[in-house]
Amino acid sequence: MLTRKALFLGFTSLFLAGLALGGEAIPNWSAPATWSPAKPRGGLTTMGDVTNPLPFIGLAPCRIADTRNPAGPYGAPALTGGVPRNFTLTGVCGIPSSAAAASLNVTVTNTQGPGFILIYPKGGSQPTVSTLNYVAGQTIANAAVVPLGTGGGITVIAGVSGTDLIIDVNGYYYGGTLGALASGESFTLVGDVIGESTGLLSVHNTEGAAGARAGYFLADSSGFGSTGIAGVESAGSGLTAGVYGQANSSAGDTAGVSGVATSTTGPVYGVRGQTYSTVGAGVYGVDSSGNPGVLGAQAGVLGVSTSAFGVIGFSKNTGVYGAMLNSAGGVQSGGALGNGTAGVYFMNGLAGSGVKSFVEPHPTDASKVIRYVSLEGPESGTYFRGRGKFQRGLATIEPPEDFRMVTDPESLSIQVTPIGDLATVAVMRIGIDGIVVKGSRDVEFFYLINGVRRAYNHWNPVQENEEFFVPESPAAKLPLYLSEDERGRLIANGTYNPDGTVNMETAERLGWVTAWRDREEQAKAAAAANAAARATRFPGKN
Repeated sequence: MLTRKALFLGFTSLFLAGLALGGEAIPNWSAPATWSPAKPRGGLTTMGDVTNPLPFIGLAPCRIADTRNPAGPYGAPALTGGVPRNFTLTGVCGIPSSAAAASLNVTVTNTQGPGFILIYPKGGSQPTVSTLNYVAGQTIANAAVVPLGTGGGITVIAGVSGTDLIIDVNGYYYGGTLGALASGESFTLVGDVIGESTGLLSVHNTEGAAGARAGYFLADSSGFGSTGIAGVESAGSGLTAGVYGQANSSAGDTAGVSGVATSTTGPVYGVRGQTYSTVGAGVYGVDSSGNPGVLGAQAGVLGVSTSAFGVIGFSKNTGVYGAMLNSAGGVQSGGALGNGTAGVYFMNGLAGSGVKSFVEPHPTDASKVIRYVSLEGPESGTYFRGRGKFQRGLATIEPPEDFRMVTDPESLSIQVTPIGDLATVAVMRIGIDGIVVKGSRDVEFFYLINGVRRAYNHWNPVQENEEFFVPESPAAKLPLYLSEDERGRLIANGTYNPDGTVNMETAERLGWVTAWRDREEQAKAAAAANAAARATRFPGKN
């Protein structure tokens, strides 16, 4: 694998010493980070004609040819005026057969002139523009990116005879595909300058002990916006992707795209997704069963499935957690799925339509279940119950400690039922630390003690409605998940019309229309701010 210094040749001029055959140092020179093959001229341009930029692969500066050296394919004789001379570049100085072009520095010396040097792909058309011009007695150099032609070669023509030519290389532009890499081949690509940092992609196709293949992404900047690799999709339509990952292995623990954050301070993210649209998601996940028809939603993460799970979370602590923050950033409400011994843990209340139920298996019929529903009422009730016996007409009921901890002492009510015989019963003393009852006979009795949670002892079941059953927009429809009775109430109270559309008169009166308008304006402002941030981070992309 190449050193990092060699990689940055695509962005800056560094003078790292290479050595020619004669022992003199070869100064380095700058080269473009990417190079695009020439596009077709004239006629209709099709998608197949569009060329993508090829990445620069840095090499230590290396001398390919020097006609001052002994005679040979890369040595003497000096150039003859007007006579083409071919040099094969692939296989020399580390240039592979996958190279599409080379970053060269061309030097002439012992010049006879005035003269010029033409360089072009072997087998291609002779250009009308020179790479280098000189006069007699000059030693002069010029850098150029030269496409490789037939057999990975280039052709050189001098304007006059007797000129010596020196060709150095400091890198090439990779023109192959990642899938075509030979086993054991390893190299580094230099990506675009993104935000405040340069992304480096190192691709390895070396088969390890476990058959591992990995790409390596590096952003060497502490500035905001540093990106190991960035993909920008700007087509505007169609099924396109900024970054596309595909995993074809049937082995476990494989991924089309894998992100790992190794920093111990943060926040840092293995994978970070962000959307700049008012309809969409930062990260969109869909399984093989496909999208059931969800067109879009404002979400950080959106998971959809037609026949399985949209989102699954597994953890030995908390499977999935979500929270609603207030304007100061504090948690206003929230909940967790799979939290410790609780399937659902909620903060600041649990609310919803329908009933709260639990399910148990039927003892004899596998086609049925036992489904009980929770007791409901206008208060946050507590209770305990038990069995006692009057002794000499008196009995004391002692509330358990946990009941005393959570119950308002002023909220107690007591029910006593004699067992086995008629008896008159009276409650003589009511206290959270003990309840004394009196009976006309020394019989056993059942007792039920009710209370109210002290933290919610003034609960009012009729409340102002700011969030429940309020339509999301003027285009909302009467929810089908509600019971027939509940749907009838929403029509009767003016939330919806009998045809299921929003009652706009009620929406205007209760301020819903204003809230919808404000939310839309906020979304547009946020989208504009995000677009501006995107333009800053990804200049030149739209």
